[in-house]
Amino acid sequence: MKLQDRLPDHIMVRGKKVRLDLDFRNVLRMIDTLGRDDLLPEAREWLAMKCICRHPRKGMLPEVKRLLFPQVEEHERITDFEQDADLIRAAFMQEYGINLFRDRLHWFEFACLLACIPAGNKYSDILNIRIRPMPAATSYNAEERAWLARMKAEFALKLTEQEQQEAYSKGVQKLGAMLLALAGEGDKNG
Repeated sequence: MKLQDRLPDHIMVRGKKVRLDLDFRNVLRMIDTLGRDDLLPEAREWLAMKCICRHPRKGMLPEVKRLLFPQVEEHERITDFEQDADLIRAAFMQEYGINLFRDRLHWFEFACLLACIPAGNKYSDILNIRIRPMPAATSYNAEERAWLARMKAEFALKLTEQEQQEAYSKGVQKLGAMLLALAGEGDKNG
Protein backbone atom coordinates (compact mmCIF):
# COMPACT_ATOMS: atom_id res chain seq x y z
CA MET A 1 0.00 0.00 0.00
CA LYS A 2 1.40 3.37 -0.98
CA LEU A 3 1.74 6.16 1.55
CA GLN A 4 -0.72 8.35 -0.34
CA ASP A 5 -3.37 5.61 -0.62
CA ARG A 6 -6.55 5.75 1.43
CA LEU A 7 -7.37 2.93 3.80
CA PRO A 8 -9.48 0.38 1.93
CA ASP A 9 -13.16 0.16 2.87
CA HIS A 10 -14.49 -2.13 0.14
CA ILE A 11 -13.70 -4.98 -2.21
CA MET A 12 -15.08 -5.87 -5.62
CA VAL A 13 -16.93 -9.19 -5.85
CA ARG A 14 -18.09 -10.25 -9.33
CA GLY A 15 -18.14 -6.62 -10.44
CA LYS A 16 -20.05 -5.34 -7.39
CA LYS A 17 -18.64 -3.06 -4.70
CA VAL A 18 -18.98 -4.60 -1.22
CA ARG A 19 -18.42 -2.22 1.71
CA LEU A 20 -16.36 -3.48 4.64
CA ASP A 21 -16.03 -2.31 8.24
CA LEU A 22 -12.38 -3.13 8.89
CA ASP A 23 -12.11 -1.91 12.46
CA PHE A 24 -9.46 -4.10 14.09
CA ARG A 25 -12.05 -5.65 16.46
CA ASN A 26 -14.15 -6.82 13.53
CA VAL A 27 -11.15 -8.35 11.77
CA LEU A 28 -10.10 -10.14 14.97
CA ARG A 29 -13.67 -11.49 15.32
CA MET A 30 -13.47 -12.64 11.71
CA ILE A 31 -10.16 -14.44 12.37
CA ASP A 32 -11.63 -16.12 15.48
CA THR A 33 -14.69 -17.23 13.52
CA LEU A 34 -12.58 -18.68 10.71
CA GLY A 35 -10.70 -20.71 13.33
CA ARG A 36 -13.81 -22.34 14.77
CA ASP A 37 -14.12 -26.08 14.27
CA ASP A 38 -17.70 -26.32 15.53
CA LEU A 39 -19.21 -24.85 12.35
CA LEU A 40 -19.69 -26.20 8.87
CA PRO A 41 -17.32 -24.51 6.39
CA GLU A 42 -20.10 -22.57 4.62
CA ALA A 43 -21.53 -21.29 7.93
CA ARG A 44 -18.05 -20.43 9.21
CA GLU A 45 -17.28 -18.41 6.07
CA TRP A 46 -20.63 -16.59 6.11
CA LEU A 47 -20.36 -15.74 9.85
CA ALA A 48 -16.76 -14.58 9.37
CA MET A 49 -17.77 -12.26 6.54
CA LYS A 50 -20.71 -11.03 8.65
CA CYS A 51 -18.13 -9.74 11.17
CA ILE A 52 -16.83 -7.20 8.64
CA CYS A 53 -19.75 -6.71 6.27
CA ARG A 54 -23.50 -6.12 6.61
CA HIS A 55 -24.39 -7.97 3.41
CA PRO A 56 -21.81 -10.69 2.76
CA ARG A 57 -21.69 -12.26 -0.68
CA LYS A 58 -20.77 -15.81 -1.53
CA GLY A 59 -17.15 -16.18 -2.56
CA MET A 60 -15.82 -12.96 -1.03
CA LEU A 61 -13.49 -14.63 1.52
CA PRO A 62 -10.52 -15.09 -0.87
CA GLU A 63 -10.67 -11.42 -1.87
CA VAL A 64 -10.87 -10.34 1.80
CA LYS A 65 -7.87 -12.51 2.65
CA ARG A 66 -5.88 -11.02 -0.26
CA LEU A 67 -6.70 -7.54 0.97
CA LEU A 68 -6.03 -8.04 4.69
CA PHE A 69 -3.19 -10.57 4.65
CA PRO A 70 -1.26 -10.04 1.40
CA GLN A 71 2.08 -11.41 2.59
CA VAL A 72 1.16 -14.17 4.99
CA GLU A 73 4.02 -16.63 5.38
CA GLU A 74 4.11 -19.75 7.50
CA HIS A 75 6.22 -19.08 10.56
CA GLU A 76 6.23 -19.76 14.25
CA ARG A 77 3.52 -17.89 16.11
CA ILE A 78 5.03 -15.32 18.49
CA THR A 79 1.91 -13.52 19.68
CA ASP A 80 -1.69 -14.40 20.43
CA PHE A 81 -4.39 -11.74 20.36
CA GLU A 82 -6.27 -13.38 23.23
CA GLN A 83 -3.35 -14.34 25.46
CA ASP A 84 -1.48 -11.07 24.89
CA ALA A 85 -4.55 -8.79 24.86
CA ASP A 86 -3.69 -6.85 28.01
CA LEU A 87 -0.06 -6.41 26.92
CA ILE A 88 -1.17 -5.12 23.52
CA ARG A 89 -3.72 -2.72 25.02
CA ALA A 90 -1.11 -1.38 27.46
CA ALA A 91 1.50 -1.04 24.70
CA PHE A 92 -0.88 1.00 22.50
CA MET A 93 -1.73 3.26 25.42
CA GLN A 94 1.91 3.73 26.47
CA GLU A 95 3.40 4.19 23.02
CA TYR A 96 0.62 5.89 21.05
CA GLY A 97 -1.93 7.15 23.58
CA ILE A 98 -4.55 4.94 21.90
CA ASN A 99 -7.16 3.27 24.08
CA LEU A 100 -8.04 0.03 22.32
CA PHE A 101 -11.10 -0.36 24.53
CA ARG A 102 -12.64 2.77 22.99
CA ASP A 103 -10.76 4.02 19.95
CA ARG A 104 -11.56 2.79 16.46
CA LEU A 105 -8.62 1.75 14.30
CA HIS A 106 -8.63 0.39 10.79
CA TRP A 107 -7.02 -3.08 10.63
CA PHE A 108 -4.08 -1.69 8.59
CA GLU A 109 -3.44 1.04 11.18
CA PHE A 110 -3.63 -1.50 14.01
CA ALA A 111 -1.29 -3.98 12.29
CA CYS A 112 1.23 -1.27 11.40
CA LEU A 113 1.31 0.17 14.92
CA LEU A 114 1.48 -3.29 16.51
CA ALA A 115 4.47 -4.24 14.35
CA CYS A 116 6.28 -1.03 15.32
CA ILE A 117 6.01 -1.12 19.11
CA PRO A 118 9.55 -0.20 20.13
CA ALA A 119 11.96 -2.19 22.25
CA GLY A 120 11.71 -1.34 25.91
CA ASN A 121 7.95 -1.86 25.94
CA LYS A 122 6.92 -4.95 27.92
CA TYR A 123 5.03 -6.41 24.95
CA SER A 124 8.00 -6.11 22.57
CA ASP A 125 10.38 -7.37 25.26
CA ILE A 126 8.24 -10.49 25.72
CA LEU A 127 8.17 -11.08 21.95
CA ASN A 128 11.94 -10.74 21.95
CA ILE A 129 12.21 -13.42 24.66
CA ARG A 130 9.91 -15.74 22.70
CA ILE A 131 12.00 -15.52 19.53
CA ARG A 132 15.46 -15.32 21.09
CA PRO A 133 17.41 -18.51 20.41
CA MET A 134 18.93 -20.34 23.35
CA PRO A 135 22.68 -19.75 23.19
CA ALA A 136 24.97 -22.75 23.02
CA ALA A 137 26.14 -23.85 26.45
CA THR A 138 29.57 -22.62 27.51
CA SER A 139 31.29 -22.53 30.86
CA TYR A 140 30.44 -18.81 31.11
CA ASN A 141 26.73 -18.57 30.28
CA ALA A 142 24.94 -20.97 32.64
CA GLU A 143 23.14 -18.11 34.43
CA GLU A 144 22.08 -16.46 31.17
CA ARG A 145 20.76 -19.78 29.81
CA ALA A 146 18.88 -20.50 33.05
CA TRP A 147 17.34 -17.01 33.05
CA LEU A 148 16.30 -17.28 29.39
CA ALA A 149 14.80 -20.75 29.94
CA ARG A 150 12.75 -19.39 32.89
CA MET A 151 11.58 -16.38 30.87
CA LYS A 152 10.68 -18.52 27.84
CA ALA A 153 8.63 -20.81 30.09
CA GLU A 154 6.93 -17.89 31.83
CA PHE A 155 5.97 -16.10 28.61
CA ALA A 156 5.37 -19.13 26.36
CA LEU A 157 2.22 -19.13 24.26
CA LYS A 158 -0.33 -21.76 25.05
CA LEU A 159 -0.54 -24.11 22.10
CA THR A 160 -3.79 -24.43 20.21
CA GLU A 161 -5.26 -27.92 19.92
CA GLN A 162 -4.03 -28.14 16.31
CA GLU A 163 -0.50 -27.07 17.34
CA GLN A 164 -0.54 -29.68 20.12
CA GLN A 165 -1.53 -32.38 17.63
CA GLU A 166 1.19 -31.27 15.18
CA ALA A 167 3.82 -31.25 17.95
CA TYR A 168 2.71 -34.72 19.03
CA SER A 169 2.91 -36.02 15.44
CA LYS A 170 6.38 -34.51 14.97
CA GLY A 171 7.50 -36.06 18.26
CA VAL A 172 6.21 -39.49 17.24
CA GLN A 173 7.93 -39.19 13.85
CA LYS A 174 11.20 -38.18 15.52
CA LEU A 175 10.96 -41.09 17.95
CA GLY A 176 10.23 -43.47 15.08
CA ALA A 177 13.23 -42.20 13.13
CA MET A 178 15.46 -42.60 16.18
CA LEU A 179 14.23 -46.17 16.75
CA LEU A 180 14.81 -47.03 13.10
CA ALA A 181 18.30 -45.57 13.28
CA LEU A 182 19.04 -47.57 16.43
CA ALA A 183 17.63 -50.74 14.83
CA GLY A 184 19.86 -50.13 11.78
CA GLU A 185 22.93 -49.75 14.01
CA GLY A 186 21.99 -52.94 15.85
CA ASP A 187 21.86 -54.81 12.55
CA LYS A 188 25.34 -53.54 11.63
CA ASN A 189 26.79 -54.57 15.00
CA GLY A 190 24.95 -57.87 15.32
